[in-house]
Amino acid sequence: MLKLTPQQVAQVAHLSDQTLRHWRQVLPPLAGLNGYTPCFAPGDALALLVVRHLVKVMGISVGALATASTGLFSLCRNTSWPLLADRRLLVDVERGEVSLLTREPDLDAPAILVPMRPFAEQLQAAWASSFPALEQLPLHFPAAVVPLPPRMAGA
Repeated sequence: MLKLTPQQVAQVAHLSDQTLRHWRQVLPPLAGLNGYTPCFAPGDALALLVVRHLVKVMGISVGALATASTGLFSLCRNTSWPLLADRRLLVDVERGEVSLLTREPDLDAPAILVPMRPFAEQLQAAWASSFPALEQLPLHFPAAVVPLPPRMAGA
């Protein structure tokens, strides 16, 4: 299975090294993922993109997401990206729960609805840009001229 280094996952998730270090201390699913060796799953990068949005754009503290992060990282690690891209997650910060929605939620308390397509697309774009563009490969055999058959009369 593909693993990413801390530097790679920080780059893909648009995080500074310091932010990733802090989040590894605060978020339980990232505990123990230390050092410079590849230890992050691609699903971790997807979950980090979601956490980054909730923290940086929506103003939720990363500490408030600590309990819910367990479910978020579990879903992102164990569910294929194409399936997640077409789904929405329901993040219940107060209960510390994250669920994959299959129908409209019946809510009795505030929760956050997260459409996963934008995050899957961000991850796909980051993934694609990390590989160099392939130039057209040269032909390993010479081009040949193929004569056309003579035209038939009346055609």
